[in-house]
Amino acid sequence: MLAAYFTGQKKFEIRENKNFDCPANGLIVKINACAICGTDLRVVEQADVKMGKWDIRFMPLPRIIGHEFSGTISEVGKDISGFTRGENVVIAPTIPCMSCLMCDRGFFEMCENLYVISYDCDGGFAEYCVIDSRIVNGNCVLKIDDTEDLDPFAMAEPLSCGIHCFHLSPVRKGDIVVIIGSGPLGCFVAELAKIYGAGKTIITGRSRDKLKRAEICDPDVTVQGTGDALKQRIFELTNGGGADLVITACSTPQAQQDALSIVARHGTINFFSGLSRNNSIVSIDTNLIHYREITIKGTHGSKPEQVKEAVSLIKNNIINMKKYISHQFHLKDIDKAFNQAFSGGRLKILVKP
Repeated sequence: MLAAYFTGQKKFEIRENKNFDCPANGLIVKINACAICGTDLRVVEQADVKMGKWDIRFMPLPRIIGHEFSGTISEVGKDISGFTRGENVVIAPTIPCMSCLMCDRGFFEMCENLYVISYDCDGGFAEYCVIDSRIVNGNCVLKIDDTEDLDPFAMAEPLSCGIHCFHLSPVRKGDIVVIIGSGPLGCFVAELAKIYGAGKTIITGRSRDKLKRAEICDPDVTVQGTGDALKQRIFELTNGGGADLVITACSTPQAQQDALSIVARHGTINFFSGLSRNNSIVSIDTNLIHYREITIKGTHGSKPEQVKEAVSLIKNNIINMKKYISHQFHLKDIDKAFNQAFSGGRLKILVKP
């Protein structure tokens, strides 16, 4: 099979890998499409070539990265049942151990022994992906009914992260929801907010061009700006009350500070996007939290069951994910795909074998 091996900072090599066998208790999936996400960009940009690691998780290099993918089962292990060649699937890429304290409590995304595709095993920027027994036993192989177009399902995982956000920070019917960040994740969150009952969705951002692209998700209002200008405009749009729920869908300290300035009394803030580890200390006025009784929560990843919920939303066309595909590249052109992703001017980019 052909695969794009990430070898170091912003470097890929297309290699022929003939030594991949189907595990007895696993599967081999033929990749249909693998999407580029923000985590992939951070990995490619920041990986320490000498140490072979990225952030807090050890990643041996070279590695086939990519965790947002859809495909078709091409081979079934001899000791496995319940799967058939030709079945279309999505893989939930964060696999819980099912035995630690967090898993016992149902917080699978917080598993103390989390197994992550593209970190702990090879991912989807390839013609095929080996799905080992841990992924299968973790109920992370999710079947899709017969469909002619698997492309939208490659984005089930990021959509599931938005679902997890609202499981932790529920929308009440009629709530005003502000999403700070106008990229694809901000758009997914805005669509989900409406599905869950929001009365008004407002997307904010710094770039006029990105806000224009964000209109694809049909928010009620888009607002350009940060700081005092953003605060003034949000309070104008909310009759002086502020937002019931603010979700930060961009990785900037300013977004977290702005969230605190525009949230309503007794409102909720969800830090949906994390910050880089070198820029994660943010100065905030904690009296605002105290005297306004504001709740602040964080969201990280999703659970396999939420990926399954995302698959259902896509399958039933409740959210049209295909409209978010702005570019497609062949696997052999993965460098061009990442250059496009780094340059901006896009929504979701798919890499296809």
